[in-house]
Amino acid sequence: MMQDKITLYFNLLNNSAQLLVADMDMTHTDALIEIMEDFSQQKVRQENGQPSADVVKKIEMAMTEVDWQHISTIDLRKAVQLAVLNANREDQLPANYQITPDGIGYLLADLIDKTGFVDNAKIADMTVGSGNLLWTVKNLLQKNKKSATFIGLDGDETQLALASATNMLLRDETIDLYQTDIVDTKEKISADVVIGDLPIGYYPLSGHNDLIMSQIDDRPFVHELMIERSLDLVSAQGWIYLIVPANIFNTGHTKPLLKMLASKAQLKAFLRLPLEFFKTKDMQKAILVLRPKGISTKGEVLMGQYPALKDIKTLQDFLQEIDAWVKLDKELNQ
Repeated sequence: MMQDKITLYFNLLNNSAQLLVADMDMTHTDALIEIMEDFSQQKVRQENGQPSADVVKKIEMAMTEVDWQHISTIDLRKAVQLAVLNANREDQLPANYQITPDGIGYLLADLIDKTGFVDNAKIADMTVGSGNLLWTVKNLLQKNKKSATFIGLDGDETQLALASATNMLLRDETIDLYQTDIVDTKEKISADVVIGDLPIGYYPLSGHNDLIMSQIDDRPFVHELMIERSLDLVSAQGWIYLIVPANIFNTGHTKPLLKMLASKAQLKAFLRLPLEFFKTKDMQKAILVLRPKGISTKGEVLMGQYPALKDIKTLQDFLQEIDAWVKLDKELNQ
């Protein structure tokens, strides 16, 4: 029954977006943004005769098929995820635009809940994109009766519009979104928790002499710059949880990266994510956990590899190892 509802919501969103694509010669992503905004406001926006009256009528009919203001947020979010995935595929967007899978988000959220969460925490996603990772973290913390405020940052106007439209449709007013080039930003948001599924590739702009990793060569890696920048976004007592390439400490930049981290941060954990989330081992990612340099902490760095999620017993054993490390870390640093 639940899957039938999700399929219905997805078809209504996707089919309506396809009507706009055909009628107005726009991308699937832009069309989906427009449809989610229209559905949330229960009114089709029309400018200069576009979309056509016939398309407006068809979209209005789709609006009336369900009560968008009162349906399950969980079901609707899953439908939106499917619609975003479909739009990404239709627009042939590169890998950096793909949404963070819920499974990865839940592992990261669980780690936050166990280690770096404080009451009424300010949680900032430095690469919020369409918002899926931040939504996953928010949902798990709310499920565990934890209170927090949420901020999403991104330099891509379209991705932020997608996140905003999703929030509107899901009737969520608890996430504040801001457009900024996170590498170039001078924002000092002092978040208790900074998260991010970092894009991979070269940073296209020059400059940023305040970042050590920008001086390594003429074409710095954007994820390395963002790792360093995350330390400017976190509070003095805060925690940072970043999704990074699993081979990040096995590249030509390993020595300067480790040197930068030694001068600015404390490495708390490095946990490789389950291989099942990735098409190849070369695409595998890991969760990098950091704290600011100024905090005096004791204890060992937590290193490991999450087992396959379907291997329940092994996964439970691994999570117990994390729990034991968390307990010891807290005892040593009280």
